[in-house]
Amino acid sequence: MRLIVTGDSTAADYPADRAPLAGWGQTLGAREDLEVINHARPGASTRSFIATGLLDRALDDVHDGDLLLVCFGHNDGKEGERFSDPEVAFPANLRRFVAAGRAHGATPVLLTPIERRHFVDGRLQPTHGLYPDQTRTVAQVESAPLIDLTSQTAELWQSQGEEESKRAFMWLDPAAWTGYPDGQQDNTHLRAEGAEMVADLVYEALSSQGLLTGRPLPAGR
Repeated sequence: MRLIVTGDSTAADYPADRAPLAGWGQTLGAREDLEVINHARPGASTRSFIATGLLDRALDDVHDGDLLLVCFGHNDGKEGERFSDPEVAFPANLRRFVAAGRAHGATPVLLTPIERRHFVDGRLQPTHGLYPDQTRTVAQVESAPLIDLTSQTAELWQSQGEEESKRAFMWLDPAAWTGYPDGQQDNTHLRAEGAEMVADLVYEALSSQGLLTGRPLPAGR
C-alpha cells in the first residue's frame, strides 16, 4: 500500500544526525506493509506547501489507488507567508488538496494536527484554535476520510501525564545526545518514541476505516 504524506515538521523525515528527532510519517514508513513517500516539510502550512510547489511535487508521486495524507494546522496560524486564516483560506486550501488528490486517482485522507504538550495544573490544554474543527468540517463536507489526531493525541498525552509525556517529545537532558549538547525542552516536535506512538494511531485509523486495501474509495464515501 502506498501512502503519500503531506504536512509539517511533526510528520517530516529527519537525518540520523538529528536523532532522536523523528516525524510520524518517517516512522510510518518503517512498516514493512506500507510504502510511504513523505513530502512533509518542517515549517510548512497549507499555504506555503501550495505556494512553494510542494503540493505539485507530491502529486507527481501519486498513482491510482494511493492514499494522500493531509495533515496541517501547526503553522497556518503563524504570521507572514505561512498564514492561512482558519475560517476562509485554511478550509479552501484543504479542499484544494482533496480535489487535487482525487484528480490524480488518490484517496485523500484529512488529519487534524497532533496536539502540543501544554499542561496547566495537570490538564492538557488545546493549542490549535479553530484549525482542527475546520479540518473536521472539510472532511465531512467533502466526504473525505478523517483521522482526528488532535483528539487522539490529546487523550494520549493526558493519560501519560505531565511528566511521562515528556518522553514523547524532544525533552532531552544536556549531553544525552550528540547533536544536542545543551539538551532541549520542546513541546511540539516528537522524538522517536512519540513518533512511533502517533504512527500507530494513524495506522490503526487507516486500518479500521478500511483504507489499507490498495483500492481508491470513490468520492462521496
